[in-house]
Amino acid sequence: TESWPERKMAGLYRFQEGAVDETLVQDVRALNELGEEQLGELVGVVLEFLSSADSSVLVEGAESFSEKHGTSAGALRPSLLGLIVVFKGAARRHLAKELVGQDMVRFGLGEGKAGVVATLWGRYLASLSRSMAQQTMSANRLVDLDWRFGVTASSSEVGSVGRTFVQLRLQLDCG
Repeated sequence: TESWPERKMAGLYRFQEGAVDETLVQDVRALNELGEEQLGELVGVVLEFLSSADSSVLVEGAESFSEKHGTSAGALRPSLLGLIVVFKGAARRHLAKELVGQDMVRFGLGEGKAGVVATLWGRYLASLSRSMAQQTMSANRLVDLDWRFGVTASSSEVGSVGRTFVQLRLQLDCG
């Protein structure tokens, strides 16, 4: 079998283009320390957060997980952030659960744990897509549009005289 550094090359992962930062690899690989049930709980917290875009969901979920399993929320932080990066990239690329599972195996998770992540990804994929679309639409909602059509009558540049133009003014609701 090939060693991990040999497998870490550009284009190997499907959730993003190019090489993946080694810190991200380590943060996701650290999830191997959890049992499958614990991993499922933690992945559920991250996916619920991404579906709702409410930061309190992540904070409360991480605190609840930490209390239940006797871990520190600070120790979970790198892995939580790693999962967020991976899942956001996978959502942008509309990856199927099988491809997310393959990426998890490439990160170094065992087949069983990768299967847990992939199954949860499949359950949340529709709500993640809706949430991302709503966030995009609400952040860029058109409030007003004004347009003007004209012909340049005079200018300091001789070549621009007599040219037609359309001028648009868009007013967006940026939240």
